[in-house]
Amino acid sequence: MATRRHSKKREKVLDVLQRHHGALSAAEIHLKLRDMDITTVYRNLELFVKEGTIKKLNLGGDEAQYEYASEPHHHAICDDCNRVLHFSVPTDMLKELLKLPDFETKSIEITVRGNCKH
Repeated sequence: MATRRHSKKREKVLDVLQRHHGALSAAEIHLKLRDMDITTVYRNLELFVKEGTIKKLNLGGDEAQYEYASEPHHHAICDDCNRVLHFSVPTDMLKELLKLPDFETKSIEITVRGNCKH
């Protein structure tokens, strides 16, 4: 896929996600970029998702979360405090466990829900 030239607004959105080291909603990103309207934030987030630069996550709650992740990882969410933990499992191991017949697995996203000890 051809790499799209990043405008200054796109760079600002990506910079917020890279600096945060976690998932943010479009509204939270908009709060950090007051000079940008929310529609522009959403449009740029969707472009980044489409090109695979960021991931769109549905971790529960009312809004999708967006995350820049340089390393593949999964999420565990505490039902009591909403804390999100990141963990890694080798993709090859997961594919072997799943053994889905007649299916080419391109990516795996795991969200585990439970309670942390805090």
